[in-house]
Amino acid sequence: MEPFYINAPSGNIFALYHRPGDGADITRNILFIPPFGEELNRSRHVINHQARSFAKAGYAVLILDLYGTGDSTGTFGEATVDIWQKDIIAAINWLKQTSNAPPIPWAMRSGALLTADLVQQYPDITDQMILWSPVQNGKKFIAQYMRIKLAAEMTGRSEKKASSMKDLWASLEGGENLEIAGYTVSPKLAKGFAGLSLAAIKIPQTISVKWLEISSASPARLSPVSQNIINIWKNHGTDVTEAAVNDVLFWTLQEPEWANHYCDKTLNLLEKENA
Repeated sequence: MEPFYINAPSGNIFALYHRPGDGADITRNILFIPPFGEELNRSRHVINHQARSFAKAGYAVLILDLYGTGDSTGTFGEATVDIWQKDIIAAINWLKQTSNAPPIPWAMRSGALLTADLVQQYPDITDQMILWSPVQNGKKFIAQYMRIKLAAEMTGRSEKKASSMKDLWASLEGGENLEIAGYTVSPKLAKGFAGLSLAAIKIPQTISVKWLEISSASPARLSPVSQNIINIWKNHGTDVTEAAVNDVLFWTLQEPEWANHYCDKTLNLLEKENA
């Protein structure tokens, strides 16, 4: 595992590069695009576990701290969707120097919105991608974060009096930052995510997608919303392989859980395509 910084337009972006052991040849590079806010902190152990699993199978994995997160330049309150996507492009360009094959984006939760929108804009950056329990609608996702703030206000954990969802959207529209669960969410960041929806994004037909989702149903199955988006993409001609796995929602948990079934299924689907 090699820690270093990538020089992006936004500044120095911290990265970890997992290589296959014993000097083995690299089958393909994989680029991890992280989730939003506390979901990343609660997931780092699983992300690195999956990266090590990929590396043992011959893949090299680059894990990013996007602008304003982790050990990268900037603050979360300064981040925007555009800045984060430029960070991703900078990482792709770095990986192009190590291999002739394009890197495979592996995007988790809100990172899937960033990645899907990026490959729609730049179809040549990859030929396949992995989506881990993707957030389907950016506006609904930001609204979920706002509910955390409302809950804190109503339970007295915030100095402000309880407001409404409408008030919070109005604050953003008026140019005010929102402090939510220790993160500063700017109007630009909220607006950027609110404009992204997987149902409205057209994935190029040259890119195959592996969509993996954690399910509490027995047997495991995709949510109706996810299946609808996948059907839209397939009808557009995109090759999508979907899988639902019974495992823990590790990004929601305070205590670490490993989601081994989820990780094993991910590697299995990747190796089937790249055998």
